[in-house]
Amino acid sequence: MSVKGHQPRLMVGSPAVYRISVAGRLDPALSDCFADMRIESGEGETGDAEGVTTLIGRLVDQSQLAGVLNTLFERRLPILSVESLLDRSPPASESRSRRTES
Repeated sequence: MSVKGHQPRLMVGSPAVYRISVAGRLDPALSDCFADMRIESGEGETGDAEGVTTLIGRLVDQSQLAGVLNTLFERRLPILSVESLLDRSPPASESRSRRTES
């Protein structure tokens, strides 16, 4: 049960959906390098050619988030923002297996 106006507390070992924005472009085919996060490219705020890439997806914990951020660092992509969207739903693979067991 959640109280109106009260967000669930984010825990280091808890799953959550994250939105990460970086300066530059990433090929959506690289999704598997980034924990299967969805990769969306768009224009930068100033309409520059570099653009902004947004990665959105559910990560199992903050350790996996750190791995994604490290991969972005290794590719020399400046991180503009990281936002937790606090999704508490089970991973797609878990929910699929639960449905097939029923």
